[in-house]
Amino acid sequence: MVKFGIVGAGGIAKKFIHDMTYVENAKLVAIAARTPEKAAAYKKEYHPEYVFSTYEEMAKSDVINAVYIATPHNFHYEHALMFIKEGKHVLIEKPITVNTKQLDLLLAAAKKHKVLMMEAMWTSFLPATQWVKTMINQNLLGKLKKVVINFGFPLTINKKITHRLLNLELAGGGLLDMGVYPIHFYLSVSKSEVKSLNVKAQFTKTHVDGTGIIGIIDEDQTEYILKYSINKLIGNKAVLTFEHGEIIMKDFHSCQEVKLNGRSMPIPFEGEGFTHEIRSFTDTILANKLNNPIVSLEDSKKSMLLLDRIRNEMNLVYPFEK
Repeated sequence: MVKFGIVGAGGIAKKFIHDMTYVENAKLVAIAARTPEKAAAYKKEYHPEYVFSTYEEMAKSDVINAVYIATPHNFHYEHALMFIKEGKHVLIEKPITVNTKQLDLLLAAAKKHKVLMMEAMWTSFLPATQWVKTMINQNLLGKLKKVVINFGFPLTINKKITHRLLNLELAGGGLLDMGVYPIHFYLSVSKSEVKSLNVKAQFTKTHVDGTGIIGIIDEDQTEYILKYSINKLIGNKAVLTFEHGEIIMKDFHSCQEVKLNGRSMPIPFEGEGFTHEIRSFTDTILANKLNNPIVSLEDSKKSMLLLDRIRNEMNLVYPFEK
């Protein structure tokens, strides 16, 4: 049995806790909060066996053997390292860290302490995503020629300029919150290296990237146009064009329906959609393996390297990186 603790019990953690009930070998055991008051509130809402008023207490306890880290991404490195050093397996919300330097330090720590570390890119585990990857890998529609992904929501409407999404000090902006989804998808379907990269971004008054377009042509001459936004709704679908057909993924990041050459096909997921990544993470632990086969450490490293490269093209540096 994988006994989970939760760090960062906000909205996304609520869905995670709900979907844990679908996974036979996963159990919610503990939640950590920053204050006794929050700990009491979590106890009442989520009913874990244990609550801790600090993250450090939960990390040092023996009641859990794995943790789901759902805090904002500027805290991922700090919180993950805390639990890794105490021998806990870590499932870290996307993006796994803010930059490659942080990720390399976590990779070294996870190897030293012999724990599983995995990025919680839940979209990659969905049945629809896996179906699309199978179509590509088996070459069922011929060569993949072009991929266009639009992924954006009006997340900053009525938000104060100090909100984390708009705060450069907290690694705010659209790339790490939204752009990471199409980046992971691109890396999962492209079988060759980047040949050319073109990046355009629109910045907010607080100097974070609100909207961006990433153009990639890989060595196989497949074109990728990846659009993201935290300022507006931009369609949220993926269109994949092949030599012999087209696949459209509706609601790209949470897809439950695809169109294959115009014919709709439902491909539902379990629960809120997090069930599949929880099951895969849990199965990897129980198999005594330290690398997940669907979102591997190598996948996360490739993603972070590309995100760093894209930010370099934008001239986007977070203040704590200087």
